[in-house]
Amino acid sequence: MSKYHFDITPHIVKQLGEQLVSDEITALLELIKNSYDADASYVSIEINATGKYEKKQLFYQAHKGFIVVEDDGFGMSEETIMKSWLIISYSKKRAMKEAKETTPGGRTPLGDKGLGRLSTQRLADICEIFTNEEDKKGTHIAFNWKDFEQEEALGEVSVQAESYEPQKKKGTTLVLANLNHSEVWEGKNLEKFKGQVSQIISPYKENRPFEVYLKINGINIDLDKSNEELRDIAISRFDFNFDGKVINLSGKTKLSKFIGNNREDFHNYVEIDNGKKFFEFLKKKYKDLKFLSDKNFFLGFERKFEFDKDIGGLEIYEGERANPGAFTGKIDEFTYDNWLSNDENIKEIFGKLSSYRDFAQSQAGIKLFRNGFAVKPFGIDGDDWLRLRESQTTGGSYYPLRPANVIGYIAIDEGVNNNLKDKTDREGLVSNPYSRNFFTLSFFIKDEINRYQEGIRRAYNDFLKTYKTESRGIKTVSQAFKQLKETKFQTEEVIQEFNDAVSTTGKAISSSKQLVNKTKNNLLFATDQEKEMGSQIEEILTELESVQSTLFKLNKVILKANKLNEVIDILEPKIKILEDQLNNFSELASLGLITESVSHEFASIADRLSEKASFYSHKLENKKLTESDIYVLIEYINTTVNGLKVQLRHLDPALKYNREKKTSFRLSKFLNEEKDYYRNRFEKLDIEFLVETVDDFSIQVNRGKLTQIIDNLLNNSEYWLKERKKIEKDFQPKIFIKIEAPWIYVYDNGFGVAPAVENQIFEPFVTTKPKGQGRGLGLFIIQQLIDSSGCSIALEPVKNEHNRKFMFALNLSNITI
Repeated sequence: MSKYHFDITPHIVKQLGEQLVSDEITALLELIKNSYDADASYVSIEINATGKYEKKQLFYQAHKGFIVVEDDGFGMSEETIMKSWLIISYSKKRAMKEAKETTPGGRTPLGDKGLGRLSTQRLADICEIFTNEEDKKGTHIAFNWKDFEQEEALGEVSVQAESYEPQKKKGTTLVLANLNHSEVWEGKNLEKFKGQVSQIISPYKENRPFEVYLKINGINIDLDKSNEELRDIAISRFDFNFDGKVINLSGKTKLSKFIGNNREDFHNYVEIDNGKKFFEFLKKKYKDLKFLSDKNFFLGFERKFEFDKDIGGLEIYEGERANPGAFTGKIDEFTYDNWLSNDENIKEIFGKLSSYRDFAQSQAGIKLFRNGFAVKPFGIDGDDWLRLRESQTTGGSYYPLRPANVIGYIAIDEGVNNNLKDKTDREGLVSNPYSRNFFTLSFFIKDEINRYQEGIRRAYNDFLKTYKTESRGIKTVSQAFKQLKETKFQTEEVIQEFNDAVSTTGKAISSSKQLVNKTKNNLLFATDQEKEMGSQIEEILTELESVQSTLFKLNKVILKANKLNEVIDILEPKIKILEDQLNNFSELASLGLITESVSHEFASIADRLSEKASFYSHKLENKKLTESDIYVLIEYINTTVNGLKVQLRHLDPALKYNREKKTSFRLSKFLNEEKDYYRNRFEKLDIEFLVETVDDFSIQVNRGKLTQIIDNLLNNSEYWLKERKKIEKDFQPKIFIKIEAPWIYVYDNGFGVAPAVENQIFEPFVTTKPKGQGRGLGLFIIQQLIDSSGCSIALEPVKNEHNRKFMFALNLSNITI
């Protein structure tokens, strides 16, 4: 029976390598990782598309083109070569990673699938290895991948071997000869490859675990210099790190960020005092902004977010939030606007703007580096894994991060982030709770940067509006229309005088021409005095003609000014309609949020009713339906109908036919009437809902508007209480409303508001919820609704046991009766 055994054709091995190693850059990266895993302090790569390797005596002398990968790692013994290179898919590293062991140098191996050797066949036909452990004899082996297509059994493929006396203490030299695709390393393809290398091997020195030297066709490629020079030109720079508990995010922005599409406004209102007045304006709105003394950067910020308290939507695994482990990152933002063509740094480093743009865009993208090596496809060749394109507006806003305008990375570590595993084909991460939470954190960081960018954009627009208004004296739309009407009346008053002036000027020009012609035609008989007067009249004639030309131009302006009433008649009603629409926006948007909540409840009620109907139908079919069952079903239907009525009663005041009604009511009565709705909703979530009346009072307001305000505040509490309950099973969530004339206080026993956003909490699109679970509009809409009634809302300065603000205070004094 022993003659029966499995074997494999060598061709399968070759096919396996072709399928698992997608391109030359991936193949080269696998070999560089081998050097890293060998505790090398450097790896040197030399590529020659057409030459012959002559530094060492090869078994295969005849070849064209070669790649040499050399390192000073711990090298390999003959036994290691037999296993690591000649037994396909054998991997000692796999066992090390499973046992969480490290190399003698403390590195967690990057390779674990035994595929590094297969990547060599992607690059060349011939593979020769020279290797020796410290102070030991060296081993030289060689084989030809072409033999894998000719032999019938894997064991019959020829492998040549010999020992040698090494010249260096330890290390490995891999020589790949007879390149498969030599055109990859030449001409335009070579330039493309250089860009790919910078994408695959981190160009950030601080993020590279060891030195990488690259020489292609005799030219040394400096991975550091070009990147450092490019980073100096960035208009914004963001740094972040997650230590496993807290995300620390900082950023700084150059004044030139605000040039945008209007250089004139930038010069007149910002550049003139180096942004000092603008920063004072910003500081009033965003307390955490810092004025930077750095000569290159204008302003900066630092914000912190706690993993367990501030970030929603994280997955729970084995009773706790799946923590992907610590990571760091940087993002640099660039602009390619034409004003840069005069920048001295651009001229000195790149020569011209187009060269800078081409180089920067070839590096563009936010990469994911594991121990200094890129994880494909993240940020490579235009991959937009952080969905930066979604942040771009149709209006062409230049403030959010855009894929073609950023260069950066997120750095993870094989040991620290051992739950973030590469897919077998090296194209992405294996999907699991840890990787999904890693992406949630990455999106959160991106969104926070964009919130900062959008915040300073809005502040800049407000700043321009404020200071333009101050200089022009127009503060409202009605003032603008008033000035237009005054201009129209003033035009009517001077139009006759203007026409008279045009006529008089024409007559003066005609008379002057006659006098000049008369003098010129009678020069022989004219006296010296007449000649002198003729010369002076000719000068006056020139001035008069210039005045006439200006008057003709002014005539067009006056004709247009005379039609301002027509413009006002068209614009005024349209702007009035627009203002009404804007006033309705907050109410409609808030109604939409309420409707979402109510429709979810309707769906739950419908599902439960359907389930009951199915249960009793099954009983009826089996003739097991009793009279008692019928009574139970009828009672359940009655309860369900009453529940639907509660939902509709809650929604009804906010509907259009009721939105304009203002009624008077006591707050305690209003909240007690709404209590059924909230209790029904919160009981299912095990949330206790408490209303305390300290000092009751009455108000006159649209009931639906107040419903919307309270609802949005409670929706916010509900979300964060549910998030805390996910990780604290014994947590008893509570929501409180306290009535104390003329205030209403709404708060809960959750973690409280993240300090990083407490000053912007009422700004639009400010939220720490993930996309799809929050838009950052709820509190903004509440503020708009309250403002429309002359009231206010604020986040109270009092803090909870987590040292966070947590209580919203509504001042209703303007509607108190």
